Amino acid sequence: MTGKLLYTCARSALAVALGTTFVATAKAQEDNTPISVETPAGEDSAELRQTKVTVTGSFIAGTPEDAALPVDVFDSAELDASGISSPLEFIKSLPSVGSVLGDSNQFSGDAQGAQGTGSINLRNLGASRNLVLMNGRRTINSPGDGFANTNLIPLFALERIEVLKDGAAATYGSDAISGVANFITKSGFDGIELKGDFTAIDGSDGDYEYSALFGKNFDNGNVMIGIGQQVRSELSTTERDFVIRPFDVNPAQWSVLGNPGTYIPKLGPISQGAAGTSLGLAVDGSAIGACDAIGGTGGTLSGFPICRFNYVPFDNLVEDQTRTQVYAQADADLSPSFRIHAEALYAKTDQTNNRYSPSFPPTQGPLGPGSAQAFFVPDTNPGYQAFINQSGLAGGAADPGTPGSFANLFGSYASILFFRPIGFGGNEELYGGKGGQVGQSIDEAFRVSGGFAWDITDNLTLDTAATYFESDRTFYTPDVVGQRLQDSLEGFGGENCDRATGTAGVGDCYYFNPFLNGHAANPALGIDNPGYVPGNENSREVLDYMFEPNGTDQSEETLILDAVLSGESGILLNGGNLAYAVGAQYRHNEFFSDPLNNLSNADVNPCPVEGEVDCPLPLGPWIFLGQTRESRLSQSVYALFGEVFLPIIDDLEATVAVRYEDYGGSIGSTTNPKVSLRYTPTEWLTVRGSAGTTFRGPGPGVVREGRLTTGLVGIAAAGNNFKSVDTFGNPGLSPETAFTYNVGAIYDNAGLSVSVDYWSYDFEDELTLTPVQAVASAVANGQTSGTLPVNCSHPLVDRITFADNQCIQGVTVGNDIQRVRADNVNGPGVKTSGIDFAASYDFDAGPGLATVGVNGTYTLEYDVREFSLSGTVFAPAFDAVGYANLDRSAAPISELKGNLIANYALDNINLRYTLDYLSGVEDNRGPTAAGTGTTNFGVAASDYIQHDLHGSWTLPVEFAEVQLTGGIENITDEEPAPARLELSYNPFVGNPLGRTYTVGLRLRY
Repeated sequence: MTGKLLYTCARSALAVALGTTFVATAKAQEDNTPISVETPAGEDSAELRQTKVTVTGSFIAGTPEDAALPVDVFDSAELDASGISSPLEFIKSLPSVGSVLGDSNQFSGDAQGAQGTGSINLRNLGASRNLVLMNGRRTINSPGDGFANTNLIPLFALERIEVLKDGAAATYGSDAISGVANFITKSGFDGIELKGDFTAIDGSDGDYEYSALFGKNFDNGNVMIGIGQQVRSELSTTERDFVIRPFDVNPAQWSVLGNPGTYIPKLGPISQGAAGTSLGLAVDGSAIGACDAIGGTGGTLSGFPICRFNYVPFDNLVEDQTRTQVYAQADADLSPSFRIHAEALYAKTDQTNNRYSPSFPPTQGPLGPGSAQAFFVPDTNPGYQAFINQSGLAGGAADPGTPGSFANLFGSYASILFFRPIGFGGNEELYGGKGGQVGQSIDEAFRVSGGFAWDITDNLTLDTAATYFESDRTFYTPDVVGQRLQDSLEGFGGENCDRATGTAGVGDCYYFNPFLNGHAANPALGIDNPGYVPGNENSREVLDYMFEPNGTDQSEETLILDAVLSGESGILLNGGNLAYAVGAQYRHNEFFSDPLNNLSNADVNPCPVEGEVDCPLPLGPWIFLGQTRESRLSQSVYALFGEVFLPIIDDLEATVAVRYEDYGGSIGSTTNPKVSLRYTPTEWLTVRGSAGTTFRGPGPGVVREGRLTTGLVGIAAAGNNFKSVDTFGNPGLSPETAFTYNVGAIYDNAGLSVSVDYWSYDFEDELTLTPVQAVASAVANGQTSGTLPVNCSHPLVDRITFADNQCIQGVTVGNDIQRVRADNVNGPGVKTSGIDFAASYDFDAGPGLATVGVNGTYTLEYDVREFSLSGTVFAPAFDAVGYANLDRSAAPISELKGNLIANYALDNINLRYTLDYLSGVEDNRGPTAAGTGTTNFGVAASDYIQHDLHGSWTLPVEFAEVQLTGGIENITDEEPAPARLELSYNPFVGNPLGRTYTVGLRLRY
């Protein structure tokens, strides 16, 4: 089935449903009317809790919140009282959720290539192992990534959110291994609701969001339509004192490849390359102390002098982002027994100003892989003589301006030993701002869903739906084209320059000046450059020629057909009527990926020299980033499932579910059962438990041949310098499976509610990537300095590309690592378990109602089994709990995550205090060398505690319901715990924003 056919089917289904709905018009169902905006969160008494109805986790209606499955329910009043204004904020507040995308940045491994997207990560098992639903139906995936983009969900239209913290593959199928998050929109909404708020953030223009929602009830139906937008403003790294650190404190943010660079002047023609006779060695600007003066710090690499470069000041903590959602839905009762529902969502996220380093460090040049002596500068370059004068070479053999010198008599050039094209001087000419490169990530999606529920008899209902969504993502990062850089160094840069007929530096042919003297200042730090020579600046024309966007255009189309038949069987057990549900599902997915341009396409330009197609090592023409290939992939999944509710006796009930899914091809099929029990020995005590198996098949985005993406990773074995990591697909992937179980109890009496659950997940054949840090470390003999020899005979050495595309025993060192290969594989598996706990107490306090509560997750274990490739164990088993895992396959995992809430509701005023707690994570890498000593920066496990206060006041006016809101988050201005990462903190543990202030207004007519 083609994408066009998918779209036609889905559009037709929605048109029929919407058309019928608007013709019929509907009556709002009173039992589903949303909680009034005046209802304070503190009034969630035991009585109200008992009346809540959940649907997530079962196809049999009427499941209560204290059912056999651990489902948490959050209604809109609770979200408002907490000051939550985005799905990301809500997800981050859940103790059962680990590290998520959204606030993370380009330096976080999980975030690379995913800027602007949001995710949910139940039990730290990864974004692709939990299912996200909207109104019980699957919702929009990020193309090829296998997880739902939660940033696209319209929070302004939600009535409640239900989170199932238990494996649910037997009910929902693949992707529901760790649980389900179900975002449910308002039903029966009548009126107009306008909302807006603004958050003031020090050093930023602030964040704001606004929305408008309209709903209308008719005789037998309802329509609702709304629009919302959320805007986040750029927050620079230089706006937070804890970010920029000296090299001897946090070496992770310093690169050995910078600008000023290290040069070797050579004698004779430039065509000799690295083989020319050396006339000296110098760091650019060393004679005038330029390195320290412009923000760098001196050092050595393989015994050669360098100027270390801190690229972090050119980056952002938060990128400019604009998210927009438009949502519409309609419901109609066409008869007492026939109901239809239809909904449509359009959403878009724009991040068009993603900031990066002014240029990336070269890991290869036109001659192949390698950072050292990959590029060469003739002495005719306009900046060359100033470089000689400022680097202690004036008047010597290497000075072409001194009559009689070797350079003057025989000509000269400089071999660039270590550098990046632009460093401390910034790239303002091309990208403005502080001079960092600018990339983009744009996500656009459309989702429609429609269906009907038909009460065939009083005890039998057929529920059907068709859901279609299409998501598109354009992502790119600039990089330098290697051959264009070399041409420009020689004066033949520019789109219209013909090297064969043009003259260097004349007309349409431009020079690129790589030296320090071409920049007036360090724009990120506001430091003047003592080596600046007016007139030596680089032109926009040559920069436009050298820098090109490198990325992909990806899209994913999915059609889902659901049918569920449910009802009561008429079979009476001691506890009541046996109920059941049986159904079928069809999912068809198509994935498309296109390189952004011909330079990004490995099939068009596979070689280091643009236009060549035959080369010994096809790594592409970029100096740092890799390439992708065009992909057209599809996958169809067929499922049958059944569920039986058994009220064994009045106090004991069981639910048995089973699901069969067939992926076809090499993936095959699976059958997953699940059993749940609920026992209520007293009115105030419920004991529950569940056990089952789960299954997840690989998505079409990872089973394709060839390179999928290229990321930027600080490789520990290479002195933590950034290297290219190329991720490859694997058509031979098998499904992963897991056994899960949960045992818990709920106490609910006299305003006090307490729940405790023990949960466990045990994975086999885990779908994962080969851990590149472990691969590099194994080949490099476990070193972290980058200066020691590697083991060229190691079985995994072929997964690493070294300088000059060779590994010489005893000569090649860790710093010679240029690229590391990561493959999608079936890994060794993971075993994790923990305890969820929650308690709340409601009581009268003077004229109002007070509520105090606590909830949290204590992770007992997260055991990652040993990893082997080709029969070689290269990553030992480890327990990830309490560790940052920065060089391991697991994410940072806090042992304890929880929050404390105190709420007071008084008539039309509500106040809420929240304390969020994250236990610290220890850096398992331990201390590291920095400068002349070692640093313990970020090694200790520092806890993070944040205090928030939110309030609302419903004004006593008659023309509308008017509510003012306000809040202070991070009252104590707590800084995130330090970490030896590029931004000096772990973006998954802590908040870099500092103290923020929010004001808001809501009007409802």
